[in-house]
Formats: sequence, C-alpha cells, structure tokens
Amino acid sequence: MGLDIRSTITISAVVSLMMALSLSFTLHDYPASQRRSLRLWIASMGLQPLAWVLYGLRGQIPDMYAMVVSNAVLSLSYALQSQSVRSFTGRAERLALVYAPVPLVAAAEYLFTFVYPSARMRLVTVSMLIAFSFFLSVAALLRGGGPRRRSNLLTAISLLIPAFVLVIRTIYEGLRHDALTSPFTVTPMQAAVFGMAAFLPIVATLGFVSMCNDRLNQELVRQAMLDPLTGISNRRALDESAADAIAVARRHGRGLAVLLVDADHFKQINDRYGHGAGDAALQALVATLQASLRPGDLLGRLGGEEFVVVLPESDEAGAFHAAERLRNAVAATEFTIQREPVPLRVSVGISLLEADDDLVTMLRRADSAMYVAKRSGRNCVVGPRQLRQPRPATGDVAAG
Repeated sequence: MGLDIRSTITISAVVSLMMALSLSFTLHDYPASQRRSLRLWIASMGLQPLAWVLYGLRGQIPDMYAMVVSNAVLSLSYALQSQSVRSFTGRAERLALVYAPVPLVAAAEYLFTFVYPSARMRLVTVSMLIAFSFFLSVAALLRGGGPRRRSNLLTAISLLIPAFVLVIRTIYEGLRHDALTSPFTVTPMQAAVFGMAAFLPIVATLGFVSMCNDRLNQELVRQAMLDPLTGISNRRALDESAADAIAVARRHGRGLAVLLVDADHFKQINDRYGHGAGDAALQALVATLQASLRPGDLLGRLGGEEFVVVLPESDEAGAFHAAERLRNAVAATEFTIQREPVPLRVSVGISLLEADDDLVTMLRRADSAMYVAKRSGRNCVVGPRQLRQPRPATGDVAAG
C-alpha cells in the first residue's frame, strides 16, 4: 500500500501543533466564559505532537517512551479534549471518569509490552480505552444543553468516526489469527487508524471553533434584544414578542391585554439620591414585576421608567386583577437607599386587544389610561372600564 505510517505520524504531529498554535494566537479574542474550554482544547492539541513524535521514534528510543509514555500522553490529550467539550456544553465534568483511561492506557502498555508481551492485547486494550474517551466527548456534544447546532454535529461526527474505527480495530485485532509484527506494518486497518489520526483533528478543531463562534453570535443577538440595565426585553424584542402574541390571540380568538407600568415620582429619586440609586430602584422594580407575572406573560422596558406587560389570554377582569397584583407587589417592596427606606409605587394603564390592533395602538390607549391614573393620585390602576366612568378634574400632573 502507498501509505507510510511514519510519514502519516509526522503529518499528525505537525497538524496538531499548528492547530494548537493557531488557537493560542486567537484565544483572547473570545470572551472569558469560553476561554477555559478553549485552553483545554489547545492543551489537548498541544500534547498530540509529543505523543506522535515519541511513537514515531520507536526502535530508536526505549519502548518505555515510544510505547508507554507516548500512548499515555495521547490518551491524556483525548481526556483533555473530553473535558473541554463537557465544560463547553455545561455537562458535569466528572474528572475521575474523564481521566480514568489515562492510567489504564499506561498500565496496559507497560503490562503487554514488558510483563506479558502481546501486541494483540496491547492494541485491543488501548484502542478500547481511547475509543471510550471519544464516546464521552460525543455524548457531551449530543446531550449538552442549548440548541443542537450544525457545528455541534460536525464536531460530534469528527469524534464519532475515530471512536467507531477504534471499536472496529478492537474487534478486528482481537479476532485475526496473526498479530501485527510492527506498529508500522501497513494494513487496511492501520491505514484507516493513522489516516484518521492525521486529518480528523483538523475537522474536529474547526467544528469546535465554530461552536465557540456560534455561541458568541448567539450571545451578541441575545444582548441586542435585552435592556442592559434590567436584563428584560428591550423595545425591539418587545415589539417582536408582542406582535407574535397578538397574532396568536387573533388567530385563536383569544383575549390579550397590555399594561403600561410607570414608576411614580421616579424623578425625585434621581434628583435626591443620584442616577445610580435610580438604576437600583428600576432593577428592584423589575425584579418585583417578574416575580409577580405568570409564565408566558411578557415584560419589557419601553424606556426611562416605563415598562410594558403583555398578558396573553386575558380579558378585562383578568388584566385588572393582574395589574392590581403588580401594583400591590411593588408597593410592598422594601427598597432602601443609604439605609433610608424609599417607597416604590407605580401607576398602571390597561389596554385590551381590539380588531386591527397592533402594539403601537394598544400602547396608545394604555398610555391614556396611565395618564388618568397619574391624575387620579398615582399608585392606582386604570382600565377601559374606569376610563368610561366620569372622573373629576384634579388639576395638572407633576412629572413622574
């Protein structure tokens, strides 16, 4: 056959070293949350050249280094790879399980090289243990949290192939009548194993880097849809979510309500305690609102101290009850600034979904209701029913 195993081993060493150096060069371009996983992957790729060089020098250096140390280092590199993937996907790292193959590989190599020499048992045992490391990585990729992206599948496939090849090698070497006389003997199985070792790390590394880039892009999209101060939906995300909720309500003939929630006297908090205290007040207000909403309700920041709540499947009575629940929860919130208690209060306007409504028209009606709540003394809820009732004029409204 045309394959030269020593040349293939050299290629494997060079490729692994280049991938490790390239990743090291770009490491700090990634967020801190991803660097640990990348460092583990870089360490894995960096150890493989050492393992391949030692293995390729068999016959020129003692077998303790060429067989025992080289295969132990190779097994360690795959264990680091497994830990990297498990760390990235949020799986429990279970280091005892991940690194168990390393001493077992070293022991098998020593036992079947020096104590009970057997090329067959050495190949079968070591192939099985290294395949186990690959399967651990694949399991973490396919069962990890988050969406199943193509980059995850690419990385999983590039690790699953060598795992299956090593399983086949285990069966093949265990059943064949004659054992390999030299690790550099070229057979179809040897060609598959060493060819795979030379080129699949490139695919696996490209897949892993793509996974990191996908997560980075996902985080950027998420941040673009969130209000940076409070962590809830910003106006852009709110528009999209509300449009979907309105479409669903109209399609199924269900009710939907929008609440416009405005913090009372918020300007006084900023003026008296500073904008830092005002930010803390808004964060406390949002935390209270979130804790008081049902699963499926939408909360977003409209701007300043104004917030929007979208209540799917809600009629007028349900919306009023929900708004009162929010108002009472905010009023009961214990908020202090510089050890001084500062009351939090909100005025709430309610709008119900009508024919041909969109979020803008619903917010316009909710704003009118909220304005009436301000004129009525604040810290109250006004909905369509209250708007229909005549109210005495109470004079102009102060800001907030």
